[in-house]
Amino acid sequence: MVWLIVLGIIVGIIVLIMLIPVGADVSYVEGQLGLSAKVCGVLVRLLPKKPRDESKPPKEKKPKKEKKPKKEKPKKPGKKLELNMDEKLALAKAALKGVGKFGKLTVDRFMLHYVAGGDDPYRTAMTYNYVNAALSTLAPVCASRFIVKDSDVYTDVDFTLDKSRIDFGVCLVIRIGQVFRMLFALAFGVLGILLKNKLRLFREKLRRKRSGEELPDEKGKTADNEINTEQNIQQEERMDSNGQ
Repeated sequence: MVWLIVLGIIVGIIVLIMLIPVGADVSYVEGQLGLSAKVCGVLVRLLPKKPRDESKPPKEKKPKKEKKPKKEKPKKPGKKLELNMDEKLALAKAALKGVGKFGKLTVDRFMLHYVAGGDDPYRTAMTYNYVNAALSTLAPVCASRFIVKDSDVYTDVDFTLDKSRIDFGVCLVIRIGQVFRMLFALAFGVLGILLKNKLRLFREKLRRKRSGEELPDEKGKTADNEINTEQNIQQEERMDSNGQ
């Protein structure tokens, strides 16, 4: 009975962790980049950093100890994946399928203020039209992939400006469970393809051995052995000639 209670508590804690909302708030307003992390509805500003209080003296930095230079070990050449076209296509499909498991993202706020400007009035007007056309095209796609709570989109044209001006801000929120669901889907999909690849290469190796064909590694070793043999023969001939 006790182990059932403990198991229930553990499952409950895992479920609560999976439901924790985390996110990021990114903004670019008046040429300044802003970045904040969001955990359980609380924003933690990362950029720009808070200005240092000049009334407080700066902390003295401790001198760093000199590290002894490490001996560089020769790097072993890594093995490359030998994927055929079907396996590459299956890998791409698995990646897209895993991303699709992510589900809809929640956007707490989305802000886009765009004012077209420039020296050429014709290009300015054309750029303004292109931006509006792109927003109209992307709107239904975004509506199917995102849950937007607050949206503020504004476009305008100003022929007196030397260049276009853009202010942007978005706050994305996801749950930890969504991230793990996507990672598990990606991991299992990719792992299955890699196992099939290893099995295919193993079968090809067996088939080559049975047919008597030399493998690429064995061909390289055979060529090296032939070169060493020729060098040894030449060295023996020189020793014989010197002895005579």
